[in-house]
Amino acid sequence: MRGQDSRVQGRGRVSQGSRGIAVGCYDGQIDVTTSMPSLLRHHTLMIPTTGSGQTMSVSLPAAPLHPATPPTPADIGWVAAITASKSAVIALAVDAFLNSSAPRYSGKAMRIRAIGYAGGLLVVPMAWRLRGRPQPYPRELDLAVALPLLVDAGGNAIGIYRRAHIDDLIHFADGATLASVVGALATPRVRTSWEAAGVAALAGMAAAGVWEIAEWIGLKLGAKGMDLTYDDTMTDLAETMSGALLGAAITLLRHPSRLRRVPGPRTDPLVR
Repeated sequence: MRGQDSRVQGRGRVSQGSRGIAVGCYDGQIDVTTSMPSLLRHHTLMIPTTGSGQTMSVSLPAAPLHPATPPTPADIGWVAAITASKSAVIALAVDAFLNSSAPRYSGKAMRIRAIGYAGGLLVVPMAWRLRGRPQPYPRELDLAVALPLLVDAGGNAIGIYRRAHIDDLIHFADGATLASVVGALATPRVRTSWEAAGVAALAGMAAAGVWEIAEWIGLKLGAKGMDLTYDDTMTDLAETMSGALLGAAITLLRHPSRLRRVPGPRTDPLVR
């Protein structure tokens, strides 16, 4: 395979090498080519020059170890879903920020929520980047974080939360969705399904707490008409945590054959 070469000034002539590398001298320049792309990994060749008894070094350019593969239909679908969800959240956040005084947004602290919507979309990409961009990208978790934000932003935009018990259903569904996705991501990374279910439940419960704290911060920053009470906060926490427990149960039952494995040291007879 020609096309990747390195040129240095010099004299002499070297013919076909023993490792698929060909070196030739043309008009005072040395051309280095290879039929093996895998060799192009920052290699340096020491080539003897004719008549001088010295050597010159030729550094080959780096090449990717694995050629990029085209995206599958599933990859395209995931990217499309994440892009569409995040675009919708951003559009709704802009609308909420600019029209926060509209009757449909009354008592919702929408300017603070709009900032929270935008910031929430960055949680997974920033965490992934800070961890050194491990592969593959956690697209399931990214979508699981974006969907509750989309539901909340869209529900406030059309006033759906003014209907009875809709808010209760949304809290429960958000907890179940987030926990089940986190559980699916944790399952191949832990030894037992019990551990994955625990991670899923904790993630959903932690998200419930963070959401209620964010609402409290909005209240303290001056948002009016939010009607936050102790009973309302406790009800929201209970509903979201109940959904998280459902997500944990889904995680636990996703692989029934792993239920016999229980957490603990491998030397424990019960674990074995």
